[in-house]
Amino acid sequence: MRPPLRVGWSATILNDPATRDLADGIGVYTREIAAAYAMLDDVTAVPVVMGPRAARYGTPGSVVLPQRAMIATALSWATGVDFRGARGLSERIDVFHATDYRIPRLRRTPVCATLFDAIPLRHPEWANPRLRRVKNMTLRKSARWADHVIAISQAMVPEIVEQYGIDRQRISVTPLGVGERWFESEPVSRIAAVQASYALAPGYLLFVGTLQPRKNVARIVEAFGRLPAQISAGRELVIAGKAGWRADDLVATLRSAAGAGRVRWLDYVDANDMHALYQGAAGFVFPSLYEGFGLPVLEAFASGIPVITSTTTSLPEVAGDAALLVEPTDVDAIAEAMASILEDSVLASRLRTAGLARARTFTWARCASKTVSVLRSLL
Repeated sequence: MRPPLRVGWSATILNDPATRDLADGIGVYTREIAAAYAMLDDVTAVPVVMGPRAARYGTPGSVVLPQRAMIATALSWATGVDFRGARGLSERIDVFHATDYRIPRLRRTPVCATLFDAIPLRHPEWANPRLRRVKNMTLRKSARWADHVIAISQAMVPEIVEQYGIDRQRISVTPLGVGERWFESEPVSRIAAVQASYALAPGYLLFVGTLQPRKNVARIVEAFGRLPAQISAGRELVIAGKAGWRADDLVATLRSAAGAGRVRWLDYVDANDMHALYQGAAGFVFPSLYEGFGLPVLEAFASGIPVITSTTTSLPEVAGDAALLVEPTDVDAIAEAMASILEDSVLASRLRTAGLARARTFTWARCASKTVSVLRSLL
């Protein structure tokens, strides 16, 4: 029997106080892939934290790379030397899996990096302008240090080739998963209690995600406003997510719409309430302009609610035929899809069934298994 593969993985995002409570896709991926590694008999997972702040709060047994990622990358770029701590790390692991864009230079150890998308490079207007040019240069350079790259959807492969300058032969695709907990039915009383705690009436349409331009939330609000009165009467559009970069105008729109009593913006939702919030919805509306994968679509599928999503980037690949697909800039098409899932009970039931079946094909165990095969191929 071959010895377990010693995999170093990027634990920084889960330990740094600035990021450890975030529930974004990278955080979910890092947490879930680490948990899946821990379940594999042929893998020994070694958490690696980068920077003094994460090191201070790192879990016991973590290996520390002491410099902040941007500083370490700049120094390595300028001098050609490995990251500080690389020698000690190479003695503990066989291969390193960068799960969070912090890609170290480790010439003694193969490095595999998961690149979720190319948003900062293809659409810099959607990114925070603070140090944008430097961050993008650093991202491109460090990505090319990786011996191999994992894309999370087929749609992202040409994006990675074009924007990062990575050869197609160095890219593998490992789709993400959805946790088993998302398939568990919440008690009716629990759903009712969560709705009451946020003052929501049953039958709402739901969007979940950080408020940022690519999420297309303004068009979701506009589409909801175009629904005929006989369809929207007594219903609300619930927007659950914190304000991100360039969200000032959207926040003003949401507050104005909320004043009219038809749109609810939940700036904060307790993580323990999120599943019940999904299961209490009449439908999930996610016509994003750009997604590397689109985990909320899988979470909605597993929660048993009909989904509306986009014809763009990775979303058709994830949704298959289990969702209503709309052109995300077509407000009338979004409104028509909303009306369809609210009015057509046969369609809504078909989408629920198809969504559950579709979600079952995406598991974190399968994601981890495919990832380990990629990692072993680097030795």
